[in-house]
Amino acid sequence: MPRVSVIIPAFRARDTLSAALESIAASGLPPAEVEVVIAPDDGDGYADLPAHGLRLVRCAAHHVASGAGAARNRALARASAPLVAFLDADDTWGPGYLAVLVPLAARHGVAFGRTRVLADGRPLLDLPGPGRDRLGIADLGTGASFHPVMARALAGPFRSLPAQDVLHAAEALSAVGGHAPLAPAHYNLQLHTRSATADRGFALRVQGAYARILRDIETGRTGLRPEHWSTARAAFESKARLNRAYMRAGGKRPFYAFLKARAER
Repeated sequence: MPRVSVIIPAFRARDTLSAALESIAASGLPPAEVEVVIAPDDGDGYADLPAHGLRLVRCAAHHVASGAGAARNRALARASAPLVAFLDADDTWGPGYLAVLVPLAARHGVAFGRTRVLADGRPLLDLPGPGRDRLGIADLGTGASFHPVMARALAGPFRSLPAQDVLHAAEALSAVGGHAPLAPAHYNLQLHTRSATADRGFALRVQGAYARILRDIETGRTGLRPEHWSTARAAFESKARLNRAYMRAGGKRPFYAFLKARAER
């Protein structure tokens, strides 16, 4: 039985998925301990991918544009390991990522790596700031995106709306008391012209998602524990303010480039 199932939603991922799989193969665990569950969301079964020595599980390929949240849920339903990790098809992990995070997640229920934002392969941001070994719900309000390795029993379901991964990270943190270990392993968030966040309309859609999530927090319709509602509400209000500032600035450059410029002011 594998130790960890890697959840990958795949939408128009032909050009990037092989690199994602290669990074999983270099993540520090023996291939027999890793299961990769690919959930196509574009009608492509991805049957001819190089496996890089990994066990690949492919979900049904007839779904088209159901959304990243729904695709992740389909992959979770097929996952067989006690732990799950999340990787987008156009992102990669740094070397040794799973070797560092799997033991932490097994011990604490949830663990996170740092997020390194790359723009066309060049480092743009490393989040959160230096000297950190814990991640909390409040950190999600900084505009950063973080991806847990976690107990399968604590994972999902994901919502069908933008920012569903941020809410899921908040719910994961809430399940283990509001904070989790942050390890010096990197999730490489790759920005390119095909990224969903490069679409200028995405900022408007995500603003609506933040408003809906805030309403759901207020009415107790999330997986957050009541003692974390206030912190989560403040985090999503902060994200909404950042997004509004981004739209006021014209939204012509990538959101993370906007964050970098804002931090350097």
